[in-house]
Amino acid sequence: MRYLNVLSFLCVAFFIIFSSSEAFSSPFQKFKDELVSYFPIINGRVLNQDNQEITLDKGLKDGLKNGQRITLFEEGAPLVHPVTKQVIGKSEKIIGSAEIVKAEETSAKAVILDGEIKVKNNQVFFKIPRSKIKVLYAQTNTEWAVGEAYYRELKLTDRFELIDAPSKIDDKDLLFKEAKGADVLLMLKPTKKDGNLLLSQELYWIKDKKLLTSSQLELTVAALSELRKKYASLIVPEGHTLLSFRLSRSTNRISTGNFDGISPNQILIANDNEISLYTIDVDLKLKTTYSIPFSGDILWFDTGDFDKDGKDEIVITMKRENRVISSIIKWSAGELSEIARLEDVFLRIYEGKLIGQAFSPSEGFDGEIFYLRVEKSKYEKGEAFKLPVKSNIYDFYAFGSILFKWEEDGFLGVYNEKGIPLWRSTEPLGYGTQYEKQTGISVLSLGKWGVQSRIKAFGNGVIVIEKKPLLGLVNVSTLGYRSSRLQLLQWTGIGIDQVDITEEMSGEILDYAVSSDKLFVLVKPPFGFNPKRLLQGESPFETLLHILSFKY
Repeated sequence: MRYLNVLSFLCVAFFIIFSSSEAFSSPFQKFKDELVSYFPIINGRVLNQDNQEITLDKGLKDGLKNGQRITLFEEGAPLVHPVTKQVIGKSEKIIGSAEIVKAEETSAKAVILDGEIKVKNNQVFFKIPRSKIKVLYAQTNTEWAVGEAYYRELKLTDRFELIDAPSKIDDKDLLFKEAKGADVLLMLKPTKKDGNLLLSQELYWIKDKKLLTSSQLELTVAALSELRKKYASLIVPEGHTLLSFRLSRSTNRISTGNFDGISPNQILIANDNEISLYTIDVDLKLKTTYSIPFSGDILWFDTGDFDKDGKDEIVITMKRENRVISSIIKWSAGELSEIARLEDVFLRIYEGKLIGQAFSPSEGFDGEIFYLRVEKSKYEKGEAFKLPVKSNIYDFYAFGSILFKWEEDGFLGVYNEKGIPLWRSTEPLGYGTQYEKQTGISVLSLGKWGVQSRIKAFGNGVIVIEKKPLLGLVNVSTLGYRSSRLQLLQWTGIGIDQVDITEEMSGEILDYAVSSDKLFVLVKPPFGFNPKRLLQGESPFETLLHILSFKY
């Protein structure tokens, strides 16, 4: 009896686990079923022809439906196995294609799209090929966790070869130009509905840009939360780091991109004097170095293709004594070189555009944020960059009507389009580099201005660094941080979903970058040195680069 009870328990447990798994994957079942239904593996014969319309010997019961496209072919000579000499099929001569316009139970009508088709003696055949359908997968502005979840479910059908479209592009014409040999374009489009996510799926034939089908489904806040937990976290470094490297202790900035217009996954590592460009395989491979023509503290380090020429620009803003200097660097004639330098202006690449803000010794960030117009090698001040609350150029990231913003005291806040606060972190997440406002009078202080750590968009939220000081708030600038970690914060419509991207790392995370399926994290050990290295007779002062993989 006891064994029977145990068996019953295991059966119930299995049922619960299986049911939970099914429930979790079910949000996309409607989308997936619809997509698969347009690409059954089917073969048949063309019965007759009336001008450009043909009649097929298969219909609804065989899987044909309006909108599908079929390949038309004629059979050729038998194919004979070279060893057994058995006939294993017939060669095929592709002669055209057609689109199903009227599917009935046992037959269907189709219109010829291309080819010189002459149907005689039932010698023309049709098929929807067994080979995988090439799908250009465009999740547009759909948050990463949702797009990734559906992407993986489609991969599991083994019916599609998925080709990633450029991220955050929702212009069909631009996507058609990025076809990359795909047969169809799949576009996901997100909108909000009563706190839930209304997701649209649109499918287009790339050849003539014709809409094949469109549908919608609604994901609840609970479903979104589950997807984020499963797909939006990354592997922690302990035991899961792909690669680690010891770098000079002066290294403090990192970014990724395509800088030479050839290789998309390149890494930039910078210190206050030099920028190094690497490629990565099983090791870091140095491609070139660039000596920064002026010294100082790096305030900001950004990369992005804001002139849209296929090569990412590098923007670096540094503080030198009582001045701020910004430099724009670009790959040209086989090397990195400076193409523009601006004084007393902070620069940032934001959403693919160049923005700026003036600097003054007495204020730090001075005046409004503005766009910079790019005209060849000249950069001119453009229109104002509007935000619902007062911000400096580096302390925010906006998602539609939601604004994530660092506060001066190290807390992180969320605001709506009217500047009304919606959320605030329960404790400070870290403290940026601070500088005294200069008055010209040594005994008079106007306070400080500073630059917080990077906020980077990821999915439908932002990645932030959470830092924990060694001794609370005492002497943070001197003693540094005990530990730090990366967190993903996503606004749900009623609150924040907070996911730890990494476990706590010993020391201070200086900077990070996300590229493809990898995460790059620069970490400075507590007190700025590694005592284990000292015991080994080596320099203890170092910065560590961890390269981590996404958690699947």
